Amino acid sequence: MDILLRDAKFWIAIVLLLKVVLFYAIPAFPEEIWVAVDALLAVVIGAFAGVATRQMVVARRIRNG
Repeated sequence: MDILLRDAKFWIAIVLLLKVVLFYAIPAFPEEIWVAVDALLAVVIGAFAGVATRQMVVARRIRNG
């Protein structure tokens, strides 16, 4: 469980799930805020994807010598 709580992908999924639940629970919520939240999440997901890609490249270089 400790590994799961430290995983960035897990927390991104939780935040996205909360966003979807709130989006359907409060349909009159201002669209500008949803757009801002989407943009923020896109940046965060992109940053994590970049870090994961770099880790994969480094691991491949280590394996290949």
